[in-house]
Amino acid sequence: MHSKFERPFGVTLIAIGILWIGCLGTLLFPFTCLTGGLSALWSLVLGSTSHSQPWFKAISYVLDGVLFLFYVSYAVIGFGLWKLKNWARKGVLCIATLGAVGALIVSLVFVRPLALGISVIGLAVIEFGGLGWYFMRPRVQYAFGAWRRYSSAGEWIEPPGLSRQGKLGIGALAAASLVVLFVIPLYFGIEEIMRSSDAYRLMVDMARASPCVTAVLGSQLEPGWAMQGNIHESSVEGSADLSIPVKGPKGKGDLEVQATKLKGGWRIDSLVFAHDSIRSNIVPSESNQACR
Repeated sequence: MHSKFERPFGVTLIAIGILWIGCLGTLLFPFTCLTGGLSALWSLVLGSTSHSQPWFKAISYVLDGVLFLFYVSYAVIGFGLWKLKNWARKGVLCIATLGAVGALIVSLVFVRPLALGISVIGLAVIEFGGLGWYFMRPRVQYAFGAWRRYSSAGEWIEPPGLSRQGKLGIGALAAASLVVLFVIPLYFGIEEIMRSSDAYRLMVDMARASPCVTAVLGSQLEPGWAMQGNIHESSVEGSADLSIPVKGPKGKGDLEVQATKLKGGWRIDSLVFAHDSIRSNIVPSESNQACR
């Protein structure tokens, strides 16, 4: 450690976190191997039919080795950060670069819908970009002995720290980036996933065919954004509890639906149309009259 500058608080926190991940993962690695946890993980990643393939065991061994080296590397880098070794700082920069590139590839190839992929990329940019920026800061480089600027007397010049305004500006930029790059795309991604479900489409079709809803809103019914609730679904069973805003030429309203999925098919248990003070049951029993 340089005699003029001790370990920054941020480096201490990051070192503890990386060291904890590395040591805990290394210690638990034999247990997860013996209990079959890693085999189940690789089966999930490679596909449910992978167990029947002759290459699955060989690939599992390779992935096990890569994961073990990952944990060991984390433990070593965390210890190096604690000791302010510059090779550990460079190791964190490599992790940040590989993490950002990996998140970009995974998001573009595997994550759907696109908005959800954008949220993953945004989070990676904030996390790994912020990590790289921090360890490239002059004052952090100085702590690791990598800031080699000398005075006329031959002594190292200690770089200045961030001003209060600079810290506030970085905090505001980080918060704005989190909202723009992660929260907003995540919201639209989740909304798009829910809109693609069979339960959602069935509910919208029932509302469009309802005399009650069309009498109040008009025949050109369109679902709006900002739905509330949740959908839990597997290939066979599921449940949905949603509140969805809808609009038409004559006004706006809300659809409140409860649905159940049995043997692969959805059934609407309850569908209520809410408009101003009106609450009309579309399912299970709807009057052919206009909403009252």
